[in-house]
Amino acid sequence: MLFVAEHTHPASECPMLSDAGKDMIKELFSEENINKAGIELVGAYMSCPVDESSDHKGYFIIEAPDKETIVKFFGPMKLLELREVKPFSEIAKTL
Repeated sequence: MLFVAEHTHPASECPMLSDAGKDMIKELFSEENINKAGIELVGAYMSCPVDESSDHKGYFIIEAPDKETIVKFFGPMKLLELREVKPFSEIAKTL
């Protein structure tokens, strides 16, 4: 199943502002941790540090067996929105 996960945090609370936060991000998105979680990170996009004074947004495209697997993977990050998606090419075939 394919999902899009959106994570939001205030710029002032960005994990990239501290060494501990940077270490958490490195560990969370390490190849070993991703493999152990049983997901495939298809793509990941962030608005930080571009957005210096507004909310930072993270968009993650993830292949996983179910939503629960993704929620468990993101553990320390507050996941605000998670949606199952399908490639538009598949949807277009049904039109």
